[in-house]
Amino acid sequence: MDHPISSPASAAGPTARAEGRLPLLDALRGLAALGILWRNIFVFGLPTVAFTLPEEWGLSTASNVFTWLFVVIFVDGTMRGLFSMLFGATAILIMARHERNPGGVFAADLYFRRLMWLVAFGLVHGYLLLWPFDVLYVYGLLGMFLFVFRNMSGRALLAIALVLFAISSVKDGTGWSLEQASIDAFDAKQAAMQASGETDTAETAAPEAGAEAEAGAESAADASAQEGPSDLEEAVRIELEDLERLALAEIDERLAPYPDLLRTIAAETFQEQTTLFFTDHVLDVGAMMFFGMAFFRLGAFSGRWPLRRSAAMAAIGLSGGVVLGFLIHGTTTLAGFENWQIGTADAYLYNARRLLLCLGLIGLFDVLLRRHAGAVLLAPLAAVGRIPLTTYVGQTVVCIVLFYGLGFGLFGTFEHHELLLIAFTINAVQIVLAVLWARTGRQGPLEALLRFLIRGGGVLPERGVVTRIPAASASPEKPSPERSRTARAAASGKAKGGLRR
Repeated sequence: MDHPISSPASAAGPTARAEGRLPLLDALRGLAALGILWRNIFVFGLPTVAFTLPEEWGLSTASNVFTWLFVVIFVDGTMRGLFSMLFGATAILIMARHERNPGGVFAADLYFRRLMWLVAFGLVHGYLLLWPFDVLYVYGLLGMFLFVFRNMSGRALLAIALVLFAISSVKDGTGWSLEQASIDAFDAKQAAMQASGETDTAETAAPEAGAEAEAGAESAADASAQEGPSDLEEAVRIELEDLERLALAEIDERLAPYPDLLRTIAAETFQEQTTLFFTDHVLDVGAMMFFGMAFFRLGAFSGRWPLRRSAAMAAIGLSGGVVLGFLIHGTTTLAGFENWQIGTADAYLYNARRLLLCLGLIGLFDVLLRRHAGAVLLAPLAAVGRIPLTTYVGQTVVCIVLFYGLGFGLFGTFEHHELLLIAFTINAVQIVLAVLWARTGRQGPLEALLRFLIRGGGVLPERGVVTRIPAASASPEKPSPERSRTARAAASGKAKGGLRR
């Protein structure tokens, strides 16, 4: 494949097929391409505030709560993390492939062309196709920085990944963000200005006003002391009303015509690709990319690991990730587990949960692919993994037609469990189409378009082909002895009636 999300030909590892692909990368990429919709479907079809309130949104409370738990424990951040790890692994594959082929700077040119066009795809995906949380733009930019790390050892790459991972986890745990810091600074400045104005006014006020204010405060305190538990219920009611207003406002936005949607979502896309790119994505996505590069160097994706090691990684990763996810989300949602809550530590463990799950999935798929039955089971996912760009962008097209005002306008009409079923249905259709497309032996539509753009519309030579400089132009002043002998032989041949065929 010819984009950083897909794997190029590589003969490394015993599990590689005849055409040089790595089945493990294909199958994992297929799962990530399909599974990322299990989270994104709620952004496409549900108001933001409604997602975190499964008990309040809809009538099927139990189904909605368990759907939400499945998503936040197993899916949220995991599929994006798996995608990022595979991107890092594939980046090494692409760079190694170019290095093996002749062409000098032409090889690096192809690599950066690929990333440049991936950024362009991300801009179209984010702005014109109305998906502000696009990953193509982020991958294209960060992929350019991976180039200088291409020759590092697996251990060195793993050390970099762990440093970025630790910084990202601390940032998430403390809740710090550049955006929030800017908002807080602005609010503090406004409050200081207002306080200064109030102080000037207070200095000219009569002493009686201060006495009256003090009496009023004491009266309010007495009234507050007499208030009962109903005040908490009233506060909850007011908060739910505010959330409902936010949800209705978002529904109105998503059901607007395309020009209005373009203006509304462009602001979100701009924020994701500028401020949040530096404050969140560089650490979040960058750490996972380096993990992918490190584990590729260490042989995790090529079938060189012992089966026992992959099985242990599967068991520890999946069980550890699920347990962490339950401690973070399940204990605060399900009755009877209140004593198991981990409090504010949950924010620090978000990255650990999804990293464990990613490693567990890598180990599990490696184990399955070593058995014929497992390879057959994962074959449909591998077919999807060969056309991930078409699959990923195709989900956006289907969802904006289903949910937004430019199409059927179903935004905000489904409950949590219904949206997940819709995602599974879209996945099923995509799997069937991917399997049928694989039989043609061709690249996916968007993969083929990306290859065409990288090659400059076919102007660039095929990989491995070097345009050689004619010998006559190499050194016109002083021909080499070999050229002199060749010229004499040619002249002799011409004198005898022509060169020998």
